[in-house]
Amino acid sequence: MDHYDVIIVGGGPAGLKCAEVLSHSDKLVLLLEKDAVFGDKLCAGGLTRKDMAMLDLPEHLIHVKVCEAVLCSPRNRSATLTPTPLLFTVDREELGKWQRDRLKGSSIKVLTNAQVVRIDPERVTLKDGTSFGYRCIVGADGYASLVRRYVDLPFSRKLIGLQYNLPLDKVKPVMEIHLDARLFKSWYAWIFPHRDSIAVGCCCDPRLMKASKLRENFHKWLLRQGLDTDGCTLRSCPISYDYRGLKFGNIYLIGEAAGLGSGLSGEGIYQALVSGAETARMIMDPDYVSVPLKQVIRFNALQNRFMHMMYGAGIFRGLLIELIIRLMKNDRIRKRVSEAFS
Repeated sequence: MDHYDVIIVGGGPAGLKCAEVLSHSDKLVLLLEKDAVFGDKLCAGGLTRKDMAMLDLPEHLIHVKVCEAVLCSPRNRSATLTPTPLLFTVDREELGKWQRDRLKGSSIKVLTNAQVVRIDPERVTLKDGTSFGYRCIVGADGYASLVRRYVDLPFSRKLIGLQYNLPLDKVKPVMEIHLDARLFKSWYAWIFPHRDSIAVGCCCDPRLMKASKLRENFHKWLLRQGLDTDGCTLRSCPISYDYRGLKFGNIYLIGEAAGLGSGLSGEGIYQALVSGAETARMIMDPDYVSVPLKQVIRFNALQNRFMHMMYGAGIFRGLLIELIIRLMKNDRIRKRVSEAFS
């Protein structure tokens, strides 16, 4: 078969979720993944309660259930301890394989090592010369989205993320977020616990700090924390938060291809899952109006406004960070922030 109702380009959380929902329809669907495996992307591997509600992951995939979160600044800290987990850490490749396996036995056709190199009206062409026809196409192909370029949308707003995975004999089930205006401006560094390692990283907008300077500051912070990265590989990746729309005729963009990452936190899995599922429902029913997707876009916009406020604080940014840490010691405020993010 060389013609499909829907072709999904990309097998990340967004594309796989879109395919899963479409598997319950009568649509002929083809999912194309350029790599041999699913989920090979730099990620701290943290899933919130919102993510878990959409995924219903089996226990064996969860590395650590995190009930304690610590927000730190150079001078202060605020800890949150909850009776139920705030965060669940996973391995992205294991998550991708599990999402892919959920499509087995369905009508969805999945091709790996299938890199799309050309998009024409009603047809896509792979690197090996194979081509497929489509009635609609879903771009789930991440930051460097070919589908996004096809609809002529730029990527001008992004974060750069840097991360090490450090092996440890004993891992504390605590998530740490470190705010430091001198090192990371409006952004932060993180420590996420996994089974036998910790994901340690940071992010910043490269328009406001060059990647080389971010790397230098990151290593200063690592030294301060007493974290040894000898023998470990530093990985980096961009995170797009340049949302400019989702539907362009018979072309859809979801997840990071749509620029649905958070410009403040870098979070993207929940946005990917929601946009994938809701786009599938819009394809199945042209009259469908997605409330969850509107909520995601609104929440992202709120985070981005806060990010711009932080950056606009200039030399007073450090004072604002200390104020935020102090406010987070208030039980009511801490609870509301925790509920909003998780």
